[in-house]
Amino acid sequence: METLHKKKSFLLNTLSTDASIILQYVLKDNIITSHDYDNLNQPKYAQERIIINLLDNVMSKGDEACHKFLKLLQREDLQETFPQLKKLFIPDETSQKKVRPATASDEIHEYKMSSEPRGVCLIISNMTFGSPLEYRHGSEMDEESLKEVFEWLGLTVEVHRNQTAEQMKAILRTHGQKHHEGDCFVCCILTHGTTDGVYGTDGGIVTGKDIFSLFSGTSCPSLINKPKVFLIQACLGKLHQQAVKPGQEQTLQTYDEIRIPVDEDFLVVQLPDEPYYRRYSWRNTMGSRSIRLLCHTLKIYCPE
Repeated sequence: METLHKKKSFLLNTLSTDASIILQYVLKDNIITSHDYDNLNQPKYAQERIIINLLDNVMSKGDEACHKFLKLLQREDLQETFPQLKKLFIPDETSQKKVRPATASDEIHEYKMSSEPRGVCLIISNMTFGSPLEYRHGSEMDEESLKEVFEWLGLTVEVHRNQTAEQMKAILRTHGQKHHEGDCFVCCILTHGTTDGVYGTDGGIVTGKDIFSLFSGTSCPSLINKPKVFLIQACLGKLHQQAVKPGQEQTLQTYDEIRIPVDEDFLVVQLPDEPYYRRYSWRNTMGSRSIRLLCHTLKIYCPE
């Protein structure tokens, strides 16, 4: 299963050239059932979606099914149809060299993600402001995209639209004070912004401190050792937050970067479509490019 998970992107690109062929092979080898085949082979699905669903289906059946699938991919007749598959089974040159024994520092921490629901996704979506010229066209599409992907990932999604600054702070305080049973917390804020923070619909400002301090280990102990992800889509300036890069001394980072705050288990991502000095983010009626790309990537690389 681990191999399929690691090679999911490679297999997606390779097998998407002809999804119908690989479906016939896995059905014939009894890796999937006829019912699975009918569910996967939907005319409405693009080739990439069929392969994503197939890989998720095989991995959900456990290690035996994954092993059987990998063995199938080694067959010469299948590799004639998908020549790139041969690269999957070429030993990595570095793996043939002597590697030093692994140490504790080599271990990668993996968060627990088995709760049902897995956690909460809070979405604050501000579209309507004082002036019609400030209406955030396409924000409703971003909201729907985020809602769909985080529900698919098993989170409970809570949406609040068109909130003033004080209402935004109150909502954030509520979530910061609650006991979180799930394994993670996600907060998405879609609004306008400035160098000092993000705007409520009344023009009031919510600063970074107003947001992040509520979810620190001391303020929200039920989220200790759990990932806290903040996705902020706003056309704002250089809102600063005290942060540290892994392995470096404490420093100040501009808000339009991915960084790790001083408190542990935070991931803060600013999602502008244009550089921060632009007044408006690059959106249209279909939503922002950054949100569309984010949701698309999550669907491809995250197992169900």
